[in-house]
Amino acid sequence: MVKSCLCILLLVDSLSIRAQQSDTVHMNKGTVVLTAYDDDRMIKQGDSLLDLNKTQEAIAKYNTVLELSPTNKKALSSRAFAYLQLDDYHHALQDYDQVIRLDSTDFRNLSNRALVKWFLKNYKGAITDCDKAIKLNAKYAHAYFHKGISEYALHKYREAIVCYDQAIQLDPTFTRAFYNRGNSKFELNDQTGACTDWSTAKSQGHEMSGSMIQKYCK
Repeated sequence: MVKSCLCILLLVDSLSIRAQQSDTVHMNKGTVVLTAYDDDRMIKQGDSLLDLNKTQEAIAKYNTVLELSPTNKKALSSRAFAYLQLDDYHHALQDYDQVIRLDSTDFRNLSNRALVKWFLKNYKGAITDCDKAIKLNAKYAHAYFHKGISEYALHKYREAIVCYDQAIQLDPTFTRAFYNRGNSKFELNDQTGACTDWSTAKSQGHEMSGSMIQKYCK
């Protein structure tokens, strides 16, 4: 019995398993099965896979963490973003809802949830999330951008332009903000302003801007 316990301890130590509440060791037909792991390391592995566009494999890593630590905010946030890359908006929304319940001050997750709501055509809900994110961090350009595309979807072009102005002021290299601001100006019959913004976006590598310039800017 002492020898068996010693083997278990040596095996755990050899794998450098941290002592934490989610760590467990159990027996399966006489074999030691370790379900303990380092959450942060597993999440980083998932993030690396996500960077390589191996989204399903990344989600599997996040799932492993969340099986034992269902309130791990980083894993929930990363999995939500992964679902967003797969256009799985309903699962993305579920994860963002949960992580925001855990931390209502996370302006990045609020802004990302706004984008999910935009995809789901809940534009007013998206604007509400953006307003909360901006209140928490008035220097987060993406929150203004996500609010801008939501205002645009509601045909509120002037309000959208104000949002894009803020995003561009905070980040002069925000190419999509220039392109979308050009679209809003075009809707308001400001062709000169639209062409100027599309030209800036094109100079920053935005391909679609070139087709807009070719079609509407002489």
